[in-house]
Amino acid sequence: MAAPAALARLEAVIGVIGKPVVLCCLGAPAPAGGAGRWVATLEDAAEAATADVRGTPWAQRAFSDAGDVRMRLSRIEAGPRRSGTLLGLFVGGTLAHEARLVLDTWLGQVAPSAAAGGRYRILDLGADEYTVGRPHPMLDPTERDAMVRAAGRDPSVGVLLLDLVLGRGTHPDPARSLAAAVEDARAVATRTGRELTVVASVIGTVGDPQGLRGQVASLETAGVHVFPGSAQAARFAALALDPALAPRLLEGRG
Repeated sequence: MAAPAALARLEAVIGVIGKPVVLCCLGAPAPAGGAGRWVATLEDAAEAATADVRGTPWAQRAFSDAGDVRMRLSRIEAGPRRSGTLLGLFVGGTLAHEARLVLDTWLGQVAPSAAAGGRYRILDLGADEYTVGRPHPMLDPTERDAMVRAAGRDPSVGVLLLDLVLGRGTHPDPARSLAAAVEDARAVATRTGRELTVVASVIGTVGDPQGLRGQVASLETAGVHVFPGSAQAARFAALALDPALAPRLLEGRG
């Protein structure tokens, strides 16, 4: 979250800039009567800015396709019960922060580290504690893949939340090894009578060298529920753990 002094300076500039402004300061509430359009998530910022450019109306929504979410949720509810814990393994620090904020809203306090424990944990694997002496996981996903497999062996983990970041300067095919790790993890969980639900966001465009559609397809073939943003993925992960949230999440704007 931005420092109060920085927010005050930002508000002052926005008030005199004379152009439409969309702001996303993750975790910072919109100031009462402030200038600009303040939104809660990165995806909201992109959609609101696009709407302003096109001159079309925009409204916040929990999911881009609520019908698809209902269908996915019905399949999950029909399967075996899952453990009531969630583990997030993120390579993008900002995406991890955004997911934590969303899950805090719907599930309660989310722990920011493995040491903190708790039922819900979101780990930023790009943080210093995980990258000392090794490449960032966007470049080398080996450590994250190993942690995904370990989650399959952990009877306490019911929902696994992941991100995949595409673009230049990142791994040339991150979905391939991640999909293999997910398949292994889900197979181990199944053999022990558990259901491991895996949810992921894929951040990229059709112009990225990894190929957005192919990366998404690789994960979906491995049984991953893929969403276009970390906020949507986090909301679905919350639903997978607690389907009773469906009326509020699917009909509201959370």
